[in-house]
Amino acid sequence: MLEHEGGFMNPASIARMCATFAVLGLLGAAAPADEAEDVLNRQREFNAVQIVYRNGTPHTDRQGRLLTTFEPEKSFFQIGIWGAPLPGRYYDSECDWAALREAGFNTVWPWAADPATALQAGASFGMQIVPMGEIPDDKLAAIKEHPNLLGNVWMDEPIGGLGSKDMDELFGKFAAYRDQAHTIAPGMPVFVNDAPWIMPPATTWWLKWNSAGDVSCHDNYPVMNRTGRAASIGAEPNGIPQTVSLAVADAKEQKPVWLIVGAFDQPGAYGQAFPFRFPTPEQLRACVYAGIIHGATGIIYFIWDNYVPRDGAVIGMAPNPLPHYTPNPKKEGFPNPTPATPLQLVNARALWETATQINREIAELTPAILSPTVGADTPYTLKIEGKAPTATPIRTLLKRGPEGEYILLTVNVDDAVLKVAYEFPRPLAKAEVLFENRLPETLPDDAATFELSYEPFTVHVVRIVTD
Repeated sequence: MLEHEGGFMNPASIARMCATFAVLGLLGAAAPADEAEDVLNRQREFNAVQIVYRNGTPHTDRQGRLLTTFEPEKSFFQIGIWGAPLPGRYYDSECDWAALREAGFNTVWPWAADPATALQAGASFGMQIVPMGEIPDDKLAAIKEHPNLLGNVWMDEPIGGLGSKDMDELFGKFAAYRDQAHTIAPGMPVFVNDAPWIMPPATTWWLKWNSAGDVSCHDNYPVMNRTGRAASIGAEPNGIPQTVSLAVADAKEQKPVWLIVGAFDQPGAYGQAFPFRFPTPEQLRACVYAGIIHGATGIIYFIWDNYVPRDGAVIGMAPNPLPHYTPNPKKEGFPNPTPATPLQLVNARALWETATQINREIAELTPAILSPTVGADTPYTLKIEGKAPTATPIRTLLKRGPEGEYILLTVNVDDAVLKVAYEFPRPLAKAEVLFENRLPETLPDDAATFELSYEPFTVHVVRIVTD
């Protein structure tokens, strides 16, 4: 059984989780009542086996309309890029959305763009569009029926103003804008994207902001370097499993949850205060799958490398990143040129290729991800061997595939080497690990178990056929 090292999680959390995991991996009891005061308790009571969305998975169509049943001609899983400039040439680089399309993105959150112009670009490149910021009434009326309009994010990280802004006033402005937008464009999701600050004193406001939007959306970048390499993407108090599951619980599993993951580096002076670092390819894939396993039905990446993030002292991912994006920063009014080192360019390219692979996987898995989670009729269990910095390093979610098979999504959220034995209640005819160029697992007759090995931050997706 799992052994865990102390010192990474606080003792109260470990005690609470260990009590929950007396039999590690068994499907849990029914979720507690949905009262708001239970949300924080629910989000910490993690089991290795996730049971979210048994009664249907809330997601949208391409115009942001709510769906709970997967419909092949309508259901849409957002694979987005945050803050992309409109297509064109900027300084020394060309921002060609064809690169986004080729990498499997289907949605753009355009940077500082007129909504109508952005939607025109979206139509040209086959992208849905999420305009950022308030849209004036007349402009919203002009675009409200555009087939490429997915939703409107009113503000980025309002919780960041806690303590420095009148939060009641800010929330009132959002509520008024949301209600007015609904009268002009009924059915268009209006929401905010918030930070992963779910700890006191932010908890109450975080829940309020996420409840107020038509979708719940937040960013979470757990790969940092304050005292050493990231030991987990699921550590207390605000790892990806914690924030996503809290958003799902707060929404009572009734509306979509979108997660923004980090694929960027923040060097220099900014990086001293906010030491975000490039994830490894394995960590980026783990962040995406940890979000999906805990209930995200849309993934957005931060950020495509170009002049926009570099001016904000950020180096993003790109197929062909440049050392600089302007030849004369002072003359061009480019205050933070943020040059990239050769190794940062290597990382930027590697993460772009990683995101491309992840996006292909999500596209293939979308029918399963957006279908109901398998219920108590298939009470599989797992046993974990190895040492890990958190109490439950393996997270899993079982879905039905389009041909009636099972699709098992699994992720190791920790920097740990583990072996996991999965056991099902009836014999298995096949257990095939997808996306890894592997042959199906060799199973003896009447076998109901199989084992998988996990390197740090490994994702395994398994297609299972029962007898």
